[in-house]
Amino acid sequence: MISVIIPVYNAERYLNRCIDSVLASACGDFEVILVNDGSSDRSPEICSEYAERDSRIRLITQKNQGVSAARNRGICEAMGEWIVFLDADDFISGDFLSLVARPEYRHMDFILFQFAIHSSNVSTVSRDTDAPKGTPAVAHCYQGDGMLPLIRRILAPLPLDDGFAPDFRTPCARAYKKSILEQYAIRFSPDIRIGEDLLFNLEYQLKAGSCAVIPRTVYFYDVHGDSSSHHFSPWLHENHARLLQAVRDVLDNSGMFAALEQDYYSYALENLTYVLIREIFSPHSTRKYRESRKLCQEMRRNRMYTDAFSYNRKTGILPRKILVSFFRLKCCLIVKFISRISYVYLQKR
Repeated sequence: MISVIIPVYNAERYLNRCIDSVLASACGDFEVILVNDGSSDRSPEICSEYAERDSRIRLITQKNQGVSAARNRGICEAMGEWIVFLDADDFISGDFLSLVARPEYRHMDFILFQFAIHSSNVSTVSRDTDAPKGTPAVAHCYQGDGMLPLIRRILAPLPLDDGFAPDFRTPCARAYKKSILEQYAIRFSPDIRIGEDLLFNLEYQLKAGSCAVIPRTVYFYDVHGDSSSHHFSPWLHENHARLLQAVRDVLDNSGMFAALEQDYYSYALENLTYVLIREIFSPHSTRKYRESRKLCQEMRRNRMYTDAFSYNRKTGILPRKILVSFFRLKCCLIVKFISRISYVYLQKR
């Protein structure tokens, strides 16, 4: 059986579409766990209506604790062999669960698929094999030492050798084994509000011994203006410092830091530039320039960032290299200018 975990928080606009997409699955051996995380709109009523109509749907209600706590509650309650995460404003294809349930993947530790970006006006679909409906795309299986390239791509996102470029950081468009989550007590970190997905996947893939990568689009990620990714977060620098330390701890505890050292420091530089663009010099920041300069000084004292500077020339894209170089040279006005330009460019993508 497959457990589909859906955290729900004020999602009344999208919830019917989300749940209906699961109920329309070709595979019938599943349960849906709706975790209402303190919603204040009609989401609880919608969830209750579905749970009353279909015995495969269970509703769990808790005080608002965030998406990590909601997903963790779902993991604890799940009864399936496989666990699939679905956000309440997204939806899945009819063959997603049936592909997960195929017997040839039963002995895999996780299954990775492709997703598409969807909105009411445009649907930008990632590369797919365009296999006929009902026919599974050819899977690529990784085991043992062959798992290292998949782990590496969590830290430094790159396409696989065949050009297939799944998102190795999201918990969506993939299936996890419940037994591995329980055996190693792998959970989402509630004290990390952005980037908890990356940390969760890193912990899981370091324990997983095999993976099937299926180049088929099965998950549709809805981008809309009220998405949390569009909000300004004045605590981002603190969050990302905790995240960077947590990633280092996971690599150290697994004995994998030496093998992934360059990838880790490349990620540290990505982490740094994200904070500069999205928080420190964001056009939505209300901080005075001297306050932003002070935050930059604090970040330059962070050993994880300073150790990463020596990797700036050999990793990452050119715009990042330029931004980090000026940050290292303490040219705050130039860093601010590049960050603002980068912010505008990223918003238009």
